[in-house]
Amino acid sequence: MMTAESSLVANDHSFFEMRIRPVLAEKCYECHSAKAAKIKGGLRLDHIDFMKRGGDSGPVLVEGKPEESLLIQAIRYDDPDFQMPPKEKLGQRTLSDFEQWILQGASWPDEPTPQLAYSSKRSSFQIEKRIREHWSWRPISKSKVPVVEGENLSEIDSFIRARLKTDGLIPAEEADKRTWLRRVSYDLTGLPPSVEEINQFLGDPSADSHKRVVERLLGSVHFGEKWARHWMDLVRYAETCGHEFDYPLEHSHEYRDYLIRAFNGDVPYDQFLKEHVAGDLIADPRRHSTEKFNESIIGTGFWYFHEAVHAPTDPKQDNADRMESQLDVFGKTFLGLTIGCARCHDHKFDAISEKDYYSLASYIQGSTRQEYPLDDGGKRSEIARQLSKFAEEAFTKLTHSKLDKGRPSEYWKLASELLKPSQSESFEGDPWKGNLIADFEEGLEGWKPVGKAFGKSPQRQTSGRNPVTNYHGKGWAGSLISGGDKWTGELHSPTFRITERFMNFLVAGGSRLKVGVELWIDDERKLVSRGSNKENFTSRTWDLKDYFGFEAQIRLIDSETGSWGHIHADRFVLSATPVSVARKIPIPPFQELERLAHAHGLSPDVLESWCKHFKNEKNLNALSGNFEKEKNSFAGLTKAEENFFLNSIPFADFKSDEIPEGWRATGEAFKADGNQRLSLSGTAILTNPETFNSSARGIRRVGNLRSPHFKIEHDHILIKANSNKAFVRVVIDNFHMAIYNGLLFNGTLIKEANSDGEFKWFSLNTSKYKGHWAYLEVVDKGQDAFIEIDQVRFANGGAGRTPQSDLSYLFKQTDLVGEDLPKALDGFYERMPHGLKTGSLTLEEIAFINYLHRNGLFAFVDATLQETLIQASELDDRTPRERYVLAMGKGSPFEGNVYVRGSPNKLGDPVSGRNLTALGGKEGDRLDLANQLVAMDNPLVARVMANRIWLQFFGRGIVPTPDDFGPMGQEPTHPELLDWLANDFRENDWSLKSLMRKIVLSKTYRQSSALNPSNDRETVNSADPQNLLLYKMPVRRLQAEFIRDSILSFSGRLDRKLYGKSIAVHRTAFMTGRGGRGSGPLDGAGRRSVYGSVYRNFLSPFMLAFDQPAPFGTKGRRSVSNVPAQSLALLNDPFVIDQCKLMGKRIFQEKSPETEAIRTLHTMIVGKPPSAKVQDHLLAFLETQSKAHGNRGEQVWADLAHVLINSKGFLFLN
Repeated sequence: MMTAESSLVANDHSFFEMRIRPVLAEKCYECHSAKAAKIKGGLRLDHIDFMKRGGDSGPVLVEGKPEESLLIQAIRYDDPDFQMPPKEKLGQRTLSDFEQWILQGASWPDEPTPQLAYSSKRSSFQIEKRIREHWSWRPISKSKVPVVEGENLSEIDSFIRARLKTDGLIPAEEADKRTWLRRVSYDLTGLPPSVEEINQFLGDPSADSHKRVVERLLGSVHFGEKWARHWMDLVRYAETCGHEFDYPLEHSHEYRDYLIRAFNGDVPYDQFLKEHVAGDLIADPRRHSTEKFNESIIGTGFWYFHEAVHAPTDPKQDNADRMESQLDVFGKTFLGLTIGCARCHDHKFDAISEKDYYSLASYIQGSTRQEYPLDDGGKRSEIARQLSKFAEEAFTKLTHSKLDKGRPSEYWKLASELLKPSQSESFEGDPWKGNLIADFEEGLEGWKPVGKAFGKSPQRQTSGRNPVTNYHGKGWAGSLISGGDKWTGELHSPTFRITERFMNFLVAGGSRLKVGVELWIDDERKLVSRGSNKENFTSRTWDLKDYFGFEAQIRLIDSETGSWGHIHADRFVLSATPVSVARKIPIPPFQELERLAHAHGLSPDVLESWCKHFKNEKNLNALSGNFEKEKNSFAGLTKAEENFFLNSIPFADFKSDEIPEGWRATGEAFKADGNQRLSLSGTAILTNPETFNSSARGIRRVGNLRSPHFKIEHDHILIKANSNKAFVRVVIDNFHMAIYNGLLFNGTLIKEANSDGEFKWFSLNTSKYKGHWAYLEVVDKGQDAFIEIDQVRFANGGAGRTPQSDLSYLFKQTDLVGEDLPKALDGFYERMPHGLKTGSLTLEEIAFINYLHRNGLFAFVDATLQETLIQASELDDRTPRERYVLAMGKGSPFEGNVYVRGSPNKLGDPVSGRNLTALGGKEGDRLDLANQLVAMDNPLVARVMANRIWLQFFGRGIVPTPDDFGPMGQEPTHPELLDWLANDFRENDWSLKSLMRKIVLSKTYRQSSALNPSNDRETVNSADPQNLLLYKMPVRRLQAEFIRDSILSFSGRLDRKLYGKSIAVHRTAFMTGRGGRGSGPLDGAGRRSVYGSVYRNFLSPFMLAFDQPAPFGTKGRRSVSNVPAQSLALLNDPFVIDQCKLMGKRIFQEKSPETEAIRTLHTMIVGKPPSAKVQDHLLAFLETQSKAHGNRGEQVWADLAHVLINSKGFLFLN
């Protein structure tokens, strides 16, 4: 009974205004409201939303639950360390008021939230002032090219020379042709010029000889390899996640190859940027020049090269940390901004607010990560198109033909006669004791293979996606050999005499009609057994009482390819005891079935299927007319499912012709086609308009399906589906490592969802993650995987079993009696063609037809229809293997929040996706953001990239801090030149090669690295001691990749092949730890360094020694160290020693005179012939080594090459 006071609490706000708000205002607001000088504990109590949101200790109020509310615990003084108000405890009456208020729902007037205290303090963050005062936010100016009298200079040279003249400095002389050629070859391709290329350039006296070299190098396929590696430094490219187990980042190499193609093709940088930020959203994406697959989407993979842990204790915090890495790389790479510094507060120095940070974060939170399937040459989509035509043709034929030459009642009647239970027999003893025919432990044991399917030896189990289980001993005979199920053939046993009543054996594999284990006597097939579309062995028994004493042979038959078109068998034993005595219904031998079927004008295979079908107890009851149990069971399941629907919330309802609103699909598997009415899935013959089948256009289709984002509010996500090996998961807080942790995220994914051909409810347990954001992902990996989805629901309980449209379709027709069921089935068969033509079949009838088809309970009369389906299956089997890339996918518009002090458990102001305030702050999707970034009013993108290009040619950018154009970075040495380069870059269609061409042909780049003797050294030292103004060309050390690739080039071992999977890093004895992979070859298979694997926990020690950056953040400018490890590596690394031996062998076998050989070797390695003095030293070295080795053979020349590799002439660019 409700009291007057409780009624007051429940029905209006009077109680709150009289009893609650005054206490809060008097006792709490001083420290916990918008008026507080400093909010303590991050907690606001001046609005109900803030109470629910809570502070440092979490929410303080749970509506209707005072005992769970921290507010009540605090004012009760339950915890000595948590007592509020701190000065004195509230009275008992007041405490009871608060308990009653919360119990009745914590009523609060509908009023705006007071301005947040931490927001009000932001008046000190004057973004407009910061934009005005810092150079990088100012628009790119149209710099006037200075005039330098007496010289014919390019624009670049004019800016450089004018500044030198102002400071009283004289530029260096032009470098000699050898020096320039070596310099430009490394800078454009990362490879040294060959001796032939050097001689060709020296022999070209024309004025445009330099231009011809530059065009050759810009057009080289190796150009893209070199520049891709620079970009990989920026996006912290890696192929593993690091941390404890260094789990893989699958398909990373596809992004690297994408970069190489993009740089070689001089893809405009504005397009390149858009592909990185939003390549998945581009309506007309850039396509590969020959294979025509989508190139644009591959760029989005850069978002996911972050580190990742497989077992975070706090998924929300982990997501926040990953987003910081993503935004930090995004900001530094494209904008030269340290956006990550605004995660916990407004940027201390730059014009980036905390809200800016979380507005950009909303783009990431509202997107999804996917493995996007590429379609090389459009082959997969073309096969899918042809399969749709096959389906249309087959459906037309189906509507004009009977299902079977026999009536179902005839099969029913004959099966019932054949399957009458015989008088039980009693057997004792071990069924596996007896005469062993074969167990395949020591080879094929005299069995003879025909064709390729069974190979030349038994199968031996290895790990894989679909491991075979329950075999006996070491192995078995099987037709699924290495390379996939693409072969056909047979395996014949030696003949043997039948000396026992039973043959017991193990079977696994497919159930298709052209595969199986057969018994042959007198060249006739007598018995056959097939698999059950599973890779786990099960036992079978043949009753041989009619063949006792006969000579027999076992044949394993595989005349199918793909999709369960294979068979496994093991451990054939003749025994007096069957494996299973309790066989209720023995099926007659196939020979007998064949004889009876032909006598009745029926199909032997269909008759066998009916016999198998009636071995099921439920269907067995149909034979005897006992339907009551089945009717009750069906009714009970139907009622239970109806109750489940009442107690659950629908999330998505699937149709064959559309994907639910907000869901996203990629690949061929999830393309909706409402016009296709015949299914090619192998498990159905008709498409169900009320479900979506990923294999309707063939079992080899691949794709993934992703739901909109949603906040988890229930214990379970339930998916009603018919599935085989589909991958299903709920992605929580954008966390993708759950697949590697079966404990922390237990129940949130199903690696292989299997339902054995029937619909069932698959459950994902989300009870631990209420309040977290998530989305659902369904993946069809092709091969023999598929999923047919009906609906998705949210619930706090399970769904139970699903009533099936099998013979239950007839059982539930209560007006039928037992003997009428076969006639009812006949009538259904007769009505079906008309129903197909008119489209009048009910959903239950479609499901029933698919059930009959799946169980082989009819055979098509029309031979051309059967042939069409066979052709479709064969075409499907020819589908090229899938190829994936890591990519971002479109998700849902995400309304996020500021994380107060960077904590995802303390939510602040709401935010939505938009650009930085300093760049306009416009809202939109990721593609809108990308377009805004490359707009002409953005002063950062062009400047940042032009500066990066300049840096790679001079070792230092015009802005020395290429990843930080903010106040904490350094200012440009030549701001007008930088703006001219940025403008020129944009005006020439954002062409990287155009800008590079101008730089390497400039006099500034072509000058010597030696000081012009006309300069006064005192002036130089005072005006520009670091050569920032470029009065000479800086001397630079070769980068790690240049050194390794050059050594391979000199030895002749360099493999110049483009693209492909990465070569595993060669692991030394010191490279130990969890997550280790197999070691690669010492020389990396001769491939360029860009193709070497990048395992975060197992990085190449040689590359690290020469400052290749570890992939943990953006690195626009590499460190250049000078440490003993470098000399030790060049002297002692087995790779260097081996390659020098190849160089020595190469020079020795040319049989040139020694002085000429020395000249050739020196020119090859250093880029120029030795001086007379150096030549004498090298000859003396050869003499010394000859004495040491006792000959003047290959090793002597290897030692000489080793010396030159360690020389400064090789290691540095002048």
